[in-house]
Parts: sequence; structure tokens; C-alpha cells
Amino acid sequence: MARSTNSTRRRFTRLYLWLIALVGVIVPRRLRGDWRQEWEAELQYRETLLIRWDNLNWKTKLDLLWHSLGAFMDALWLQPKRLEDEMFQDLRYGVRMILNRPGFSAVVILVLALGIGATSSIFSVVNAVLLRPLPYPEPDRLMMVFSASERHGRSERDGPVFGPDFVELRNQCRSCAQMAAYTGTGPSNLTGGVEPDRVRIARVTESLFDTLGAQPMLGRTFLPEEIGLPSSTNDTETTGSRAVMLSYGLWQRRFGGDPAVIGKTVRVEGNACAVIGVMPEGFKFPDEAEAWMPAAVSPKRNNSILRVVARLQAGVTRAQAQAELATIARRLEQEFPQTNRGISFNLVPLQERVVGNVRSSLLIFLGAVGFVLLIACANVANLLLARAATRQNEMAVRAALGASRLRIIRQLLTESLLLALVGGALGLLLAFGILKLLLAFAPQEIPRLNAIGIDSWALGFTLLLSVLTGIIFGLAPALQASRPDLNATLKEGGTRATGGASRHRLRGLLVVAEVSMALVLLIGAGLLLKSFSRLRETKLGFNPDHVLTASVTLPEATHPTAALKKAYYQESLARLAARPETQAVGLITSLPHGNTGLSMRGGLTVKGEPEERSGVMAIKLAATGGYFRALGIPLLKGRAFNDRDAADSPGVVIISETLARSLWPNEDALGKRIDIGLPGETWREVIGVVGEVKQRELGAPPAPALYQPIQQVSERLHWLLSQTTFVIRTAAEPQSFVASSRSELQAVDRELPLHNVATMEQVVAKKGADPRFYALLLSSFSALALILAAAGIYSVISYSVTQRTHEIGIRLALGAQTGNVLRLVVRQGMALTLAGLAIGLGGAFALTRVLSDFLYQVSVTDPATFALLSLLLTGVALLACYLPARRATKVDPLVALRRE
Repeated sequence: MARSTNSTRRRFTRLYLWLIALVGVIVPRRLRGDWRQEWEAELQYRETLLIRWDNLNWKTKLDLLWHSLGAFMDALWLQPKRLEDEMFQDLRYGVRMILNRPGFSAVVILVLALGIGATSSIFSVVNAVLLRPLPYPEPDRLMMVFSASERHGRSERDGPVFGPDFVELRNQCRSCAQMAAYTGTGPSNLTGGVEPDRVRIARVTESLFDTLGAQPMLGRTFLPEEIGLPSSTNDTETTGSRAVMLSYGLWQRRFGGDPAVIGKTVRVEGNACAVIGVMPEGFKFPDEAEAWMPAAVSPKRNNSILRVVARLQAGVTRAQAQAELATIARRLEQEFPQTNRGISFNLVPLQERVVGNVRSSLLIFLGAVGFVLLIACANVANLLLARAATRQNEMAVRAALGASRLRIIRQLLTESLLLALVGGALGLLLAFGILKLLLAFAPQEIPRLNAIGIDSWALGFTLLLSVLTGIIFGLAPALQASRPDLNATLKEGGTRATGGASRHRLRGLLVVAEVSMALVLLIGAGLLLKSFSRLRETKLGFNPDHVLTASVTLPEATHPTAALKKAYYQESLARLAARPETQAVGLITSLPHGNTGLSMRGGLTVKGEPEERSGVMAIKLAATGGYFRALGIPLLKGRAFNDRDAADSPGVVIISETLARSLWPNEDALGKRIDIGLPGETWREVIGVVGEVKQRELGAPPAPALYQPIQQVSERLHWLLSQTTFVIRTAAEPQSFVASSRSELQAVDRELPLHNVATMEQVVAKKGADPRFYALLLSSFSALALILAAAGIYSVISYSVTQRTHEIGIRLALGAQTGNVLRLVVRQGMALTLAGLAIGLGGAFALTRVLSDFLYQVSVTDPATFALLSLLLTGVALLACYLPARRATKVDPLVALRRE
């Protein structure tokens, strides 16, 4: 029994000794001695209890063990004092060091704020557009279904789905819990209030809102019986009961947020529609829609075209659903070989479709601003390395007094983190301002633009970025400074702090990295600026100066025939032409770069030739004679349209110069007759040739075009006249004519709202908004990178001059010329610069290829841009080297030697 008790006592004694040693590690050092003495006394008391261990009951044994483990609780209770001893001490000393060097600290904080602020602002855009989930329940299950085909040697992966195919997919696809369809969102006339309005209306099937998981805040969604049948003029419009749902913004703007709006009647394109529901704030699917109407699905194959959205069944993967769609496509191809041959279906996540083509551009700019941040970190690291060299004596004293290397590193990293956090806070304020500028100049085509802002994710990213930058730029100086040479440093007494060779190499490598990254950004910005400059210099084919444009849409309900449409246009043109401010006025069915109106593209048949001229395609437009003079399109040959070109007159046409050369390369086009290949049209005589006009894209070559008189558009093509644009050349500023033109047109029909009212200069500028924005954004980042790189070179060379003051003084005392000293210092900086240029050129050759889709008439390896910007960076670096080199030449040898 005694042997068992002694064995138990030895085990528990060893346990207590191990417990005391373990817990003692986490007890603050200044309290550790008293703590051990107290617990060793407690251990002796426990040993007396262990002698009677076998006589104790289980409750006493449990109590003994519980109180023994109380050492952990005592040690944890002492942790705030440990933090006060160590962490708080580091923080207090770090704050004191920052305040002792206000100039140095301000420079570091400013550099970090610029880098962190720019990065946080771009991250906010990327987060809102690319990373943030769509505002629907389980958005990862939402997919878009497109048709895919291989026709005429071209591959299409995102084509629309025919109406009957949508019905088959909805009925047969078991991988999809729900499926809905919609047509593209288009502007429509909305009347029934004080002023006519132009709103974006999407026509959708009744299941769209359930598929997305969106419920109305007022009223209800569409019922199946409200879909009706396709109308005779449009397969996606319904002839059944007419209902409309409003977006939150339209409900607030037009109806003042009136809850009693349900059941009220409005007129859409002249048709009475009952308001049945209001969607919650923020719901604008698809394509920023402001209202929704039911869309019928036509039973005709190869006719109605729809966009399809589906929600996958829970647990079904995209690959599984894609495989089932492939099976359905093969089945439809067998049943309907004439319309479905070679057609399959492609499944794309809705998030990816909403983001569109901006993903690549946003990621490019996120990478660019990451370069700026790295340059800022390298700059700050260089500054801290220089300061660490001046603190060698301090670090040596700390080490001599017993401070471990880890303790010194922790102290220096604490100072770096404090600087980074202050820089991050200032950078966050800068991010708010930068983001406002970005949103002010950003193209409106960027998806989810209204959702961009500084949110909790952006705040967390900024905090994380601040901590990471503090560690990145602070770690290398901390590691360098934590290994002081005690003998050399203490022997010198701190009179002259010098850095080792490794420290000099590290500073040099940081400068090389700064220069190389700055050159990559500069060349990227230079390519975009040169491309944008080429784009601005491109010939439009017209004169946009002093031109006002305004579009109007004539509803089929009030203007169902071509005659009624022509009568409206004729009266409107007469009223506008009678205004004293008007120099010329015309009408066009599709304004160049306006993205409004209707135009067609197709082949032509030349009189005397049996078949359509192969390979000759032209844009087919309808215009009035005054259009060419109003827009400043030169008439090269023949005449413009006039009043004699009426509906019952012989058909005439005006063609572009490119089309004339294509059809009759060695002949005069005037008097030739062509069939423009439109329903209800006859042979037309060419009466004029006009200059080339860039109709669609600024960066694309002008397409061949032909113009027919609006008065000669046939009844079968009356829909071509549904939407047109007035083009008015004014003597004064066009903006001053907006109110007058609006009043004149509303005097003809007050129910028709004008839309897209803008000067032609604004229309063209909007078309070039994307390249201008991208060029300015990357140029801003590259300019910031250039400044930071120059500051980095200057700081390194300036510090080197300070460190080599004694050496320079001896050189001058021994007869060295100031030119020699100047070359010595400049050579050091330019060697680093040239190394950075070599690496930067290689990086630019590799990385600028991602800009190929953004460039117009500029190669991604444009030699002139590479050479010019390399020279620019070299010149800036030379200036950054010259300033401290010039200071070195003014060193007084006597003063320099006396300091030693």
C-alpha cells in the first residue's frame, strides 16, 4: 500500500513540476519568480494530501485535481499584464518613434496611402461587379441557356433560343427546377400622366420572377392566362389581356410611390395596360429594365427569338444539366431537321453573363494598381532600410542588453504595422474620393454600376491590405536591422552608421523592381493613349459641330400605317425648319453611333445582272434630303432627295462612295439601277453618291451604305419608320435649341416623348467613352508609378551620398574634380535604372499582349511607344540621380573630415 502511495505521489509531483514549467512560460517575466515560489509552496501542500490519497473520497480527489489545474486560470488572468509589458510597450515605443521623425513618417504614410487608396478603390469596383453574388436566392443555381451553332464557317455560342425550342426545353429538362424566357429590353413610350415618358420595358414569360426568386413588393406577377397569343406584327408581343409591372424607381418617379397604383391604367405604345405589381428596389432584370410586360411564345420555328434563364435543381451540377441539354438538342434535331440542324444549347452562369466583357478589363486594372502598390511598398522598404542603418547603434545596444533577435524584429514590425495602419486609414479616405471620380467618368455600360461603393468587404480588404503591406515592406528592414555587428557598431559609438553590402544590394534590387514595374505600366498606358488618339483622329464622314439630335418612336396603335408615319414626320420637319435657329434639318432611321432606330444589312442586285451581286453587303437606311446637309455628309456626285421623290414617283436611292466602287469600280454610278432587296420595293435609280460614314463603330472601317427616301418606304416596311432621329444643324449652340425643338414636336403630337436628346458631339464622345476611360485610368496609375519610382531612385542615391560623405570629402581633398564626383554618383543610380529598364522591357513585351482587344491601329509591341517611354523613364531617373549628385559635389572636404 505504501509503495502504491509513493508511486502515485511521484507521478503527481512530476505532473506538478511539468505544469509549473508549462504555465510559467505564459506568465509575464517580471511576475514569474513570485509565481513559481507560490506554486511550489502549493505543491508541497498537495504532497501532504497525496500521502492520504487512498483514504480520500472521490469528491476530495476531484477537488484536489480541480484546484491544481487552477494554475492555468491564474496564468490566463495574468495575460493582460503580459500584454501591457510587451505588446503595449512595443506600441508605445513605436508611436514615439513615429512622432520623433514626423517628416519621415509623413512621407511613408503618404506613399502607402496612395498605393492602398488606389488599390482599395479598384477592389471596390471588382468586388461589386465580379465578386458580389447576384441579389437572388441561391444565385449559383441560376443559368442562361443559349443556342450554339456552326454556320458559314462561324461559331456562335450565345445565340437566342427559338420559341418552340424554349417550350421543349422547359417541358423536358429535368435538371432545371424552373425555366423562363424574355426578350431584349427596349425603350417604349409610356403615357397616362402629366408628361409622356420613355422607359425600358422587358417582355417576359410569367415564370421569370419565380425562376429568379423575386417577389413583388406590391400586387402580383403575371398569370398564365395573361400571356395571350402572339400579335400579327411581333411574335413576342401578346394580343391577350394587357398588364404591366413597374420597377421601384419608375413607381417612385412617375407615381410618387402611391400604394394605390395597383389597378391604374397607363398606355404603353398607345395600348391601355393595367398596373398589376411593383417590384422591390434594386430589381431591374434584365438589362436595367424599368417595367415588364408579358411576352408570348410564338409556335413558329426560326421566328421568335428569346433569352432563356433557368434555375438548376438542388444538387444538380452545371455539367449534368449541360449533358441533358445536349440530349434534348439531338432529339430536336431529329424531329425538326430543317430548323434545328447543327443547333445545340450552351449553359452559362447568369453571374458570368451579367458581368459581360468587363471582367478582363477590370482584372487588368486590378493588376495595374497592384503594381502601383508593390512600387509603393518597395519605396517604403527602401526608406525603412535607410532609417534602420541610422539605428544600428540602438539595435546593437538592445542586443548587448539581452534583447533577442525575435524581440528586435517584433519591435520593428510593430512600427511598420503602425505606419501601414495609419497609411491604410488615410488610403481609405482617398479611396472614397477616387471612387467618386471613377464613377463620374465610368462608362454607363459597366454592369451593376449603382452597386459600386465602399462596403464591409472593401473595409476588410483595406484592413487586410494595410497589415500585409506593413509586413511586406517592414520584414526585410527588420531582418537586416536585427543582426547588428556589436563590436564594430559599439566601437564606433554611433558616429557613422554604415550599411553592409547585403543591405546595399537589397536597396538596389528594390529600385530595379520599382523601375521595371513602372516601365510596364507606362508602356501599357502609352499604348492605350496612342490608340485613343488614333481613334479620335479617325474620319467620321460627317461634321458633328452644332448638330442636335432627338429620337422619336411612333406607336403602332396610333400610327399603324406608313402613310400616318410619313404625315407625322412631314409636319414635324416643316415646323423645325421654320425656326430661325435652324440651318438644316433632316431625318434618319438609324443615327450614326446612336444605337437607336432601325437599319438592315443585306445584298443587292444590279440591273442587267441575273443574280444578286455576291460579296457586296450594304447597310440599308431611309432618310430625308435634308439629312445629309444637316449632318455635314458631303454629296460627291448627283443630287440629294427632294419633294419630287414622293411615294408615287420612280424609286431613287443614294449610295456611299464605297458601295459605288464595289458595284461599278470603273464606271459612273449615277443613273445605274439596283434592287435593294427589300419587301415591296422596286428597282431604284442611283441619283447621288455621298461620302463614307462610320455608322457603327469608331474603330471599324466604314461599311457600304445606301439611303432611300423616307417618302418612298413601302407599306410592307412601315415598321422601319417606327423609330427615327431628327438631325438639326443650328446657328447657335445646339443645347439652346432643346426646349424649342421639344415644344415644336409636342405641338404635332403631345403624347410622343422625345428621347436620346443630345448633341452629335455628345453622341460621338459617348461612343468613345470606354477607350477614353481605360486610357485615363491606366495613365493615372502609370503617372503615380513614375513618381514613386523617381522618388525611390532619389531616396536611394540621396542616402548613398549621405553615407559616402567622408569618402567624397577625401576624393575632393585629393584633387578629384566635381565632374568626377557627379559622374560617380549618377553612374550608381543609372546602373540600377538601366537594369530595371531591361527587365521592364521584357515584362512589357509579355504583359501588354492582354491589351490587344483594347487597341486600335496600334501594335502591342509598338516600337515607338516602347522607345519613347523608356527614354522618358530614363530622363526622370537621370534627374532623380542628378539632384543628390549635385549636392555631393558641394561637400566641403574639411567639414566632411572633421565629422570623422
